[in-house]
Amino acid sequence: MNEEIRFLTEKSQAAVTREWDIIAPERDAQIASDHDASFSRVLEPWFLSRLGESRSILDVGCGTGRLTSKLQRSNRQVIGLDPSASSIEIARSHDVRSDYVVATVEEWTAENPHARFDLVVANMVLMDALHIDEMFAALAHLSQRGRLLVTFTHPAFWPDYWGYASHPNFNYSDEIFVEAPFKTASFEYSLTTTHVHRPLGRYIQGLQNSGLEISCFEELRGPETPEVFPFPRFIGIEAVPRNA
Repeated sequence: MNEEIRFLTEKSQAAVTREWDIIAPERDAQIASDHDASFSRVLEPWFLSRLGESRSILDVGCGTGRLTSKLQRSNRQVIGLDPSASSIEIARSHDVRSDYVVATVEEWTAENPHARFDLVVANMVLMDALHIDEMFAALAHLSQRGRLLVTFTHPAFWPDYWGYASHPNFNYSDEIFVEAPFKTASFEYSLTTTHVHRPLGRYIQGLQNSGLEISCFEELRGPETPEVFPFPRFIGIEAVPRNA
């Protein structure tokens, strides 16, 4: 097991946001130079193939806006939200057409209770949510007239990929805060980020409890060959309001 990985019982939003403030410049440079194969070959294409005729899109946890900028089309309103001020500053520097706001989706929804979007997207965000039910409630509220698209790490196989599945204190069924050096398929950072391991059923139940119905569920492989890692590393879900 990676000795730099730590299990925690809790962590504050401010502490998690500071981690992303620090990593934002390196992370943006890697995506901009097309050195994150998972993003460019798996996650981004998955979202872009599902935009449909959406005229208003909210990108939740937009980071430095590299996906947000790709969501832009003429006559389309696009807003990116992220609690990391450093990430939003970078996003604004390379994308002047989208609107960017420093906020969590829960904060923004509370301040904009009448806002609705044709499409709400959240790329690799759910496992970073400290309070998943509150996030699902906000996502469901904002997508009442449209659809929700989310991707997140596959909880059944991500612990293997990051090297902590065999740790004696790890239990798949538990909700565990995992603090570790951030890495992608092609690059490992020396900087630490935190994600929350939750069993897959927790995500599905959370969506259902918020009034959403899963219309598409996909297990997504990483860009590496099966010989390198034989299991899917991500999950992509499309959900719509129940009885829509």
